[in-house]
Amino acid sequence: MPSFAAAFRRLWQPRKGLFWLMLGFQALSSALVLFIQIHEPPAGLRFMLGLLALTNSLISWWLLARLWREGAPPAPGDPAHVDAHG
Repeated sequence: MPSFAAAFRRLWQPRKGLFWLMLGFQALSSALVLFIQIHEPPAGLRFMLGLLALTNSLISWWLLARLWREGAPPAPGDPAHVDAHG
């Protein structure tokens, strides 16, 4: 089982565009849900905004899975980093 640091490094990749897209979709879905809770729009608009928030969160989970599968480049202290760039 990978350590917490290794798992975190696989997800925290600010140099990749997928990372920022994932964060953007998560923030947008959170903002939509907050808007629904605070303003209590009519039922039709509430349904559409909820559906959009759900879609954004599903896209975010898909991007998260892609980041996890691709992994992160080796850390500077890792032996794999030294072998690849040595």
